[in-house]
Amino acid sequence: MSFLEVFQYTRQDSIIHRLDPRAKLFMAIVSAIVSLIFLEILPLLIILIILIPLLVAAKSLRRWLRSMKGLSILLVFILVFNTLLSPAPNPLNHSIALTLRLIALMTSFSLFFLTVHPDELSQALIQMRVRFEFAFAMSMAMRYVPTLAQEAYAIMDAQKARGVELDKGNPLKRIRNIVPIIVPLIIVSIRRALSIAESMESRGFGASPHRTYMNRLSFKKKDWVVVFISLLVLVLTIYIRLYIPLYVWSLPF
Repeated sequence: MSFLEVFQYTRQDSIIHRLDPRAKLFMAIVSAIVSLIFLEILPLLIILIILIPLLVAAKSLRRWLRSMKGLSILLVFILVFNTLLSPAPNPLNHSIALTLRLIALMTSFSLFFLTVHPDELSQALIQMRVRFEFAFAMSMAMRYVPTLAQEAYAIMDAQKARGVELDKGNPLKRIRNIVPIIVPLIIVSIRRALSIAESMESRGFGASPHRTYMNRLSFKKKDWVVVFISLLVLVLTIYIRLYIPLYVWSLPF
């Protein structure tokens, strides 16, 4: 469950944390779009090389590395099965590109979620004319992910104490061992959701259509710079995709 750490906000004092959430959201969306535009190894590597210094600036590189370690089994699965079953002319090249694309996508959004507080995300969505109910749901989802990870670790410890061997056996057996974790986790999640629903109802959620807010976000010069650079990168990427031949980005294997 360590891969869930990419969705957990970490309180830091960094230049990335001080950016407006809307600027960071636009940057994350542009990074994801650029990652989806290419399916060649070289441009995807360039995207990762650009994103990693941003993680360093956000003081979140170590947490990102732990999340990538948690995703390592999935990445190896994608690499092996696509290499064996892909109809592409060069299956190894295609599989490596798919793996790098997934890493780039996870990195793009982890940079956003690691540096944006759930309350800031909710306020940003509201100021973007998103309905309060949807903004509140997004904020609650961000808050719930760390709780879900903690519940999963607690269930794993309880199952190990009962003699369930979760870390032993071949990969197929390890996948079957997930069942004693998933079932209790689903039950706990449903119970928690019902508790939250009752709490919201007792507080009169949605009773008043007009809401007031203590804090409001405002764009600063550095936020406009981030948006402008992200937009410039997107335009440049689309131009490269349309007018530079694909063989330029191919690697000889």
